[in-house]
Amino acid sequence: MNNRTIAAALTAVGAGAAWMMWKRQGKRKEVQMTSNIVDSIEQKTDEITFLLSEKNRNYRVYRDDQLIYSGAHSRITDQSLTPATSYLYTIERTDASGRMLDIIQVQTSTLPEERNERNVLQNLVITAAAGNSLIMLEWEPIEGVEEYIVYRNGKKMARITDCFLIDPSIRHDKTYTYLIKARRPLMLSERSNSEERFAAAGVFGFFKKGASEKEAAMEEFRIVKQFPPIEKLLRPEEKKAKENGWMLRYTTFLTNKWLKNPNFLSKYRYFAGDNRGFDPEAASYRTRADVTIRFAEDGLDVNLSSDIGTTKAYGWSKKFKEEGRASSDGIQMEETDRSDEKVSFRLSHAVGNPLMVTAPPVDYEVCASFYKRGHYDMTGTHDQSPHHEVYVKREGSDNWIPIHQARSKGLEWMAAPMADQFWRVSNFK
Repeated sequence: MNNRTIAAALTAVGAGAAWMMWKRQGKRKEVQMTSNIVDSIEQKTDEITFLLSEKNRNYRVYRDDQLIYSGAHSRITDQSLTPATSYLYTIERTDASGRMLDIIQVQTSTLPEERNERNVLQNLVITAAAGNSLIMLEWEPIEGVEEYIVYRNGKKMARITDCFLIDPSIRHDKTYTYLIKARRPLMLSERSNSEERFAAAGVFGFFKKGASEKEAAMEEFRIVKQFPPIEKLLRPEEKKAKENGWMLRYTTFLTNKWLKNPNFLSKYRYFAGDNRGFDPEAASYRTRADVTIRFAEDGLDVNLSSDIGTTKAYGWSKKFKEEGRASSDGIQMEETDRSDEKVSFRLSHAVGNPLMVTAPPVDYEVCASFYKRGHYDMTGTHDQSPHHEVYVKREGSDNWIPIHQARSKGLEWMAAPMADQFWRVSNFK
């Protein structure tokens, strides 16, 4: 798809009723809202176009902190952009003297030149907007998904079939995190051998106690968008500080104290777990990968450090048998893009049980982009066992921000035919 139009009213503060139009592939939706600033957005690989709601009105448009347009045209195109890159726009409507009347911030991205077949979420175009009266989210549909369940700050909001959400009930001093959950049959996956994997997963589900055939062959998707308080976003006079650096932490662990070996022929009947819940600072884990990202005046620095926990095996009576530690060579980090304003990398993980060489490894992959302006956008996929937890924190901070947490469905779910879990998390900045 060379270009794409999201015809949506991205509303901001104002008096009087107006209507919001949403257009996708010939479909139109109308919602009563307050006065609007933007009617539609069109994205291409190298440009983004805004169609503003009123002609012959004065507007100022900023990309990040840079003024890119000031005038009365209602069609504004930002050109010479980078493919598959996120941009934050501030759009102000002003009077003849330049006094601001309305304001809205819009975060969207250019189209990718190629799509990632392994994780459909990676290049999904997600558009978010924040005004004085609402938050809006729109995302490209995921093929094969029939409905989406939306949560706000952990509480279920709605079950929807369209790919957009408008939340008019927001407080200016409160942070908001939106979670969008979806599922689809494995056979509809873009990945190769999806039909064969679907059949094999169904057989597994038939024999696995507590797991249905349908569950074993269903891919799971999670999309998360994090918003800071609106009152901090809509302050054009406030110069926003650049981020100096981040740390990304990805940990896998076993929450149980004891885990029974699913291979009943093995001499190792039990393995010791980590006996804990989600905790970014926990000392017990199966594997841990830390990626540090630092933006400095003399350049950009990205480094990976990794560690592997000890695997301990026990017999039928839980008598200690043996212990071992897997190699960390299966944890790799590769830079995929870098510029003065952002860095992108791929973190891959394939680490097995050192005491059972035939056991499937724990597989995961993360594709992440960190921007100097403070924005991050991460996409991941992983086996549905063991527990997975991902956090970030700013350089110099002790506060970890939860990015992704997934509970294990059992060691059997590490088998190759099983459906994976896919996630994407980004912040509005």
